[in-house]
Parts: sequence; C-alpha cells; structure tokens
Amino acid sequence: MIDALTPRPIRFTADLPAWQRLLQTLGAHLILERPGWLVYAAGSGRVALHAASPEQPPGTTLAFETSTSIPDAVEEAAAAGVPVRLGHPDHGEAGLVTASDGTELTLDSPTPVEREGGSSDPRLAVLPIWYGPDTSMIRAVLEGLGARPRLVGQDAGWVDHVCEGGGLVAAHRDQTPGVELAFEWDGDVEEALTLLRNAGIEAVLIDETYSRTVQITDPDGIKEIWVNERQTDHYGYTQVSAT
Repeated sequence: MIDALTPRPIRFTADLPAWQRLLQTLGAHLILERPGWLVYAAGSGRVALHAASPEQPPGTTLAFETSTSIPDAVEEAAAAGVPVRLGHPDHGEAGLVTASDGTELTLDSPTPVEREGGSSDPRLAVLPIWYGPDTSMIRAVLEGLGARPRLVGQDAGWVDHVCEGGGLVAAHRDQTPGVELAFEWDGDVEEALTLLRNAGIEAVLIDETYSRTVQITDPDGIKEIWVNERQTDHYGYTQVSAT
C-alpha cells in the first residue's frame, strides 16, 4: 500500500502574492519557499504555487506526495493498474502518470518542512477536482494510488476521496478533461467568507440544495475558486467512508 498519500496540487499563477494572501487568509501556512515555488500546508492536504510562464500558463495540475519511496510507490501503483512510470523531471525522481483522457499527474516524495512554527486552520482541506467524461477511469487511478472513496453521487458523476496523509480529491463528470483547485470547509462556510471579505478578497456565498459554497474571484481571472462547505445532507449520495 502507498503510505501517507497527500494531494499537493500545483497552481501555476501570474500573481504569486495574491495567491499567497488567499491561502493565508483561508488558514494555510507556508512550509517551503524557493524562487517562484512555494508550498503551503492546509489543515488537511497541501498546495504548491508556481510562477506561470509561456510554457506553463496559469492553471492547476494534479500532484500527490507519499512517504513510500518513489520506486516502490510506482511499482505498487502499476500493479494496481495505474498508468505510471518512474521518471526524473527537473525537481527529481517522481512517478509520472498519464491517464487515458490525457491528464498528467505526478507522485512525489514529501515536501520538507523548512519553515517551522506555522499553524493551519483545521477547517480547511485541499480538494483538487479532476474532471473528465469517464469518472470510473478517474476513480481507478485515484484508488490505485491509495485514495479512498468517501461520497458517491447517485449517477457516479461526483465521487470524492479521502487521502491517508490528509486532504481530499474528487472525480467529477464533464465532457472536457481538466483539473481545478478547490477546497472544503469543515464548518459554517460563512466563516470563511468573513475571513476573505475582511482581507479585501472578492468572494460570494452560493446556497444550493445540497450544500453551500463560497466562490472566490481567481487572481488569474480563471473560473472562480470554490470553497465547499462539508456536506451534512447526503440525500442523493452514498457515504462510503468518513474522514
């Protein structure tokens, strides 16, 4: 089994300071800083920020960390049917996954904590969302990496997963494959809205039948960033496991 799997999506941005302010306002804290590269720990899960470039424009890519050695993690994931290979990108040894819908993701060693003394708001969890037409394929990859399904929609158009090392990751049916950075708030999401507005960050509350969501204006002008209130009404969903 791949140990301590943790989502650490990478958000490429042309406005690192705005993203830093957003994450810090929601209660994440900085654990590693390099020129153009920062990693934040949320209450559950991690987020990396990377300076955008012409080769890598603003947007989100999916990545995970594991305490299992990368060669062993690649071997275990491949045995579970994950299309993964051992590679050596510019940041070091990694498991490189290319899914059948073209989505690429990486499996890395844990980010070292070089900035001690910070604390994260326990209500905030990282929740990257992988969109695609075949959620069963997405589930197979995520579960082959060690994520456990938590909530499954009636038509399996939405399945979110718990990661052993903290954080969540979801599969969402959509005709166009892609990855989006989102978050979950374990409590009254209006508290997150108040934090954001007090910091001068544009955000609105959306009250839907199954849950409430705060939508934040993206510093890069892409689709709004969602902070979902943790669901307590599971009508239309099957709860497979709890965090």
